Amino acid sequence: MTQDVPNTAMAVSIDTGDAIALHPKNKKPIGIRHAYLALKRTYGKDFVDSGPRYRQQTVQGNKIVLQFDSVGSGMMPARLGKLDAFAISSNNQVWHWADAVIKGNTIVVSSAEVSDPVAVRYAWGMNPSQRNLLYNQEGLPASPFRTDDWPLFDPEAEIVTVVKPAKSETKISIDWERPKMYQ
Repeated sequence: MTQDVPNTAMAVSIDTGDAIALHPKNKKPIGIRHAYLALKRTYGKDFVDSGPRYRQQTVQGNKIVLQFDSVGSGMMPARLGKLDAFAISSNNQVWHWADAVIKGNTIVVSSAEVSDPVAVRYAWGMNPSQRNLLYNQEGLPASPFRTDDWPLFDPEAEIVTVVKPAKSETKISIDWERPKMYQ
């Protein structure tokens, strides 16, 4: 993690690019985010330099409350509608898409399918482009995270081959819609 290495930072770019061509043609949002990090951390400018960063979770009955740093003026979804990039699990390590609600500077995560939650993952997929992602009011996205430390794979599991969709010759890359950055 960048907080463990002095003088480093990470500009989140999960909301840039195209659903198939993940390397974005529009580099401007990534460049602005890098500039924000440098201006604040190197030159001491006073503004929000990154999107919401997961800090800790608290289990409250059948819900998990997530706390964040760098919420700026508040948190918001990328577009109207519910946040749908959160998954929740009990100790059985079976993940279910969660209901996630912004409550002040926290996110309350739950699922009717998980009565005893222990862990949450956010944007924990190969390509979250179709999900309604979390941002702060300054237009900066939250970084993917997980609250568990379970192994990410089972070495005994059957190997699954993932086939990336082919990009046709006529496909035009479309930059993702995202909130405007305000600062």
